[in-house]
Amino acid sequence: MSLAFANSAFDAAKIVVATVIDRRFVEFAGVMLHTLIQNGDADRADIVVLCDGLSVRDKSRLRQCSGSRAVQFLDLNDATLRSIKGLKTNSNWSRAIYGRLLLPQLVSPNVEQILYLDADTIVVDSLLPLLATDMGGLPVAAVGGMSETDSRRLNLPGTVKTLNSGVLLIDVKEWNARDLTRACLEIASDETRPLRFFDQDALNIALAGDFMPIDGRWNVGTGSFSDEPAVFHFTHDKPNSVRCKHPAQKQYLTYRRATPWANDRLKSRWEKRFYRLAHSFRKLLRFQL
Repeated sequence: MSLAFANSAFDAAKIVVATVIDRRFVEFAGVMLHTLIQNGDADRADIVVLCDGLSVRDKSRLRQCSGSRAVQFLDLNDATLRSIKGLKTNSNWSRAIYGRLLLPQLVSPNVEQILYLDADTIVVDSLLPLLATDMGGLPVAAVGGMSETDSRRLNLPGTVKTLNSGVLLIDVKEWNARDLTRACLEIASDETRPLRFFDQDALNIALAGDFMPIDGRWNVGTGSFSDEPAVFHFTHDKPNSVRCKHPAQKQYLTYRRATPWANDRLKSRWEKRFYRLAHSFRKLLRFQL
């Protein structure tokens, strides 16, 4: 598969820290970038934002969050969008989620590692130990382990471990050698597979447990715990909402004060429901047309 961008030139750095967003996740990406630069010790890495429909103002705000560090913006173009056209989405996850599966085929041949971070994360400790992970020839390192529930749901053997795709350390050469982008997109497009978590499920099926598990401190989600957290991940309700139950919400809001969203109010309990209703209505209208 050959995927191209109108502005496809990547810097020749060997390490890239990347996220993928549409307009709904600009605030989260801004706060994440601020914490990455403040706490992540990732000075050697290029920072890349893969964009779906961001405005000039959106990108300007993200640059404010990165301070003196350069951010490379790559816009999804028509050719790339065709490769993910028709894949499952819902009111929580737009087509942008599939961008993380495309990144290893988009980087320069000089890039050896991609550290992918979901936009709804914050970095609270140095990432250098994670970037130094010995991946043992495997294409991906991620937080994960044995889950009979997930394995059964994905029709995998019960002894096969599964991962959370919110934080991924990717060996670009190994990923591409295994043609994982193509494999994941084919799985995601298979209508016979009831994928609950879409791109994450597709990646778990394609890997079949063949990834390097890393300590849970690198992806501390809602309901998770670590004595030495490095990356908090706001799974479920987001940290700019009154619904959020993640224990690191206060830290998120503290970091947010240094961004253009410093004075924004928290979203109410009803706004998420309204968005879901509006999303369902738009899908119904497109279907009827």
